[in-house]
Amino acid sequence: MMEAKILPACPVETTLTLISDKWKVLIIRDLLPGTKRFGELKKSIGSVSQK
Repeated sequence: MMEAKILPACPVETTLTLISDKWKVLIIRDLLPGTKRFGELKKSIGSVSQK
């Protein structure tokens, strides 16, 4: 069973807590302009495994 995260009251801090992983930020950055295929996304991020 997963424990619920206690999120900060500040919306900016909450957002940073939720996307704190390095890969999430890069993926969001690359998806902002629009939809991409997995291969395009993987190529644009660089050295990341499929997992």
